[in-house]
Amino acid sequence: MLATANVFQAVQPTGLGSASSPFVWFIPAIIVAALFGGFISGIAATLLGAATAWWLSGAPADMAALKSSLPSLWLMLAAGVASSALGGRWQAARQVAMLFDTAAADTMDSQSQLHSVLNNSPALVSIKDEHGRLVMANRGLLDTLGKTRDSVVGCNVYELFPRDVADQLWHSDQEVLRSGEILRQVEEVPTKNGERRTFFTARFPVNHRNSDKLLGVCAVAMDITAQKNAEEKLRHAAQHDTLTGLPNRALVYEFGALLLAAAKRSNKRLAVLFFDLERFKSLNDAYGREAGDCLLKEIAQRLRNNVRGSDLVGRMGSDEFVVVLSDVQSEQDVANSAAHLLTVLRQPCQSGDVTLSASPSIGISLFPDDGGDIDTLIAHADAAMRDARERGHAGYQFFTPAIQNRIQRAIAIEQKLRQGIEQNEFELHYQPVVDTRSRRIVGAEALIRWPQANGEVMQPDEFIQVAEANGVINQLGAWVIQEACRQVRQWRMQGMPPLRIAVNVSPIQFRSRNFYQCVADALAASGIDPNCLELEVTESAVMKQVDEASQTLSSLKNLGLQISLDDFGTGYSSLSRLARLPFDKLKVDQSFIRNIDTDSRSLAIAETVIALGKRLGVKVVAEGIETEAAFNLLRKCDCDLGQGYLLSKPMPAEQFRQWHQEHMLAVS
Repeated sequence: MLATANVFQAVQPTGLGSASSPFVWFIPAIIVAALFGGFISGIAATLLGAATAWWLSGAPADMAALKSSLPSLWLMLAAGVASSALGGRWQAARQVAMLFDTAAADTMDSQSQLHSVLNNSPALVSIKDEHGRLVMANRGLLDTLGKTRDSVVGCNVYELFPRDVADQLWHSDQEVLRSGEILRQVEEVPTKNGERRTFFTARFPVNHRNSDKLLGVCAVAMDITAQKNAEEKLRHAAQHDTLTGLPNRALVYEFGALLLAAAKRSNKRLAVLFFDLERFKSLNDAYGREAGDCLLKEIAQRLRNNVRGSDLVGRMGSDEFVVVLSDVQSEQDVANSAAHLLTVLRQPCQSGDVTLSASPSIGISLFPDDGGDIDTLIAHADAAMRDARERGHAGYQFFTPAIQNRIQRAIAIEQKLRQGIEQNEFELHYQPVVDTRSRRIVGAEALIRWPQANGEVMQPDEFIQVAEANGVINQLGAWVIQEACRQVRQWRMQGMPPLRIAVNVSPIQFRSRNFYQCVADALAASGIDPNCLELEVTESAVMKQVDEASQTLSSLKNLGLQISLDDFGTGYSSLSRLARLPFDKLKVDQSFIRNIDTDSRSLAIAETVIALGKRLGVKVVAEGIETEAAFNLLRKCDCDLGQGYLLSKPMPAEQFRQWHQEHMLAVS
């Protein structure tokens, strides 16, 4: 602006623009440029002002006057350069001061921000020098330790923590200093109230800026106590039975393996006791789940209270328990322990107003006699328990080679069973059922057989239980019903009179969801009169859930077939419940019939069942008739129907057809 004003004044025709006036007017412009523009811009302004002033003064037109103008020009240049130098130094100092003030302010802001972040962080942050002395601790760490900053800065870990914790912290810091890498670990640190809390800590080295020289170690620790406790609860819940608090199946195998490993190292013996409560489901159904749970908790507590602390007690599921006895001396010691536990467990348990009693069966396996791993020992103890239960008495049973042979045979049968069903290896044999008054045949019972490659025939009592255990009984039972219906249709086509064929139904098959549909489909596919089919269901199958069983039986009877209650007298029937079931026949178990001609009690039971059947309005079938004397007694007792070896053994279908023809001719 000043330079423009000078130019304007220099060219005015007023006479004011004398030879010296441009130099006077340009001096303020040069000074302003020098002071506020700095050294370089000041010199540029000086040179520009001198040249302009020289040109405006008319010097280019009158070179003679140049000589007289040089002193003024040099004076102006010198003044401009001096002013520019002073202005440059002042401007440089001013800029440095401004930069220093800005950097200091930025540093203060950064420190304040870092201080705020560290003190408000949920993590515990500390920095220790290479000698282990604390040089920085945030508020979280100070609050956790219950100390002030002045009381901890300069202290080492051995002055702040117990010896065991200090050793751990010291070794961790030294490892970071040696490796120069981040170290992550979980550690326990005591707090101001003495409680030890769990922290996840990350340690890393602290270096000089732009240098590899180590200053110390920074530790950042997060409190994970709540997370750890939650994980422990989840782990405990996953490994322990919620009702009894005992180790569950998974943990039994894990701890059992540890006890077995210890027994192997010390060359000692170990025993596995497998418990099962007889009729527990019946008690649960009769008195309710609350009473059943009370009994299970009492059993668990008694087992815990009557074994050593070094022994293992676990619940395998439902009413099954396991006890692993470590360091046993002899088989007799194990037998004494089992007998004692039986006595303890049989004592009554009170649940509200109900008094419950357990009847346990115990299977026992020994290491090293019966297995070298915990899975085998538990499996063998389970097999011994089942053997004891099948023998019909609540007690204890040691695992034996005979039980082992049965297990191996069951495994072999199981492996062949599915293949046998797929390849249609099974066949039905038929045992005649006759009217006791006329001895005329009125039907037959279809009995499954399994011919083997060696020519032998496997009886159903060898493979039915295996089929029930591995889940193929429904498939096998469906085949039996379909084959019986097909055979009835074939006999009718061959000219045989209508016969009612009875088919045994497994309890598992009877309770399956699609059993009704299976029977209906078999009748529809064969096209036979439904009255020619009779289903034999066992007493135990229908008495467990009477209402559901009654509904199923009613639905089946609506198809037009007959229902027979098999093995009557061998279960725990309630006559009041029995009266609610829609059945057509009662079958007296052969255990009561076989000796009626020699045992008065068997005869009395048979007479009672026959009389009961008459009062209920159903027919009575006696099975297992082997002597003529037994047959005559049954006829005198007014028993309706009979079957047994006296009349005929079970026969293949074609042989049965021929026998039927001959028998009908003989009795006609």
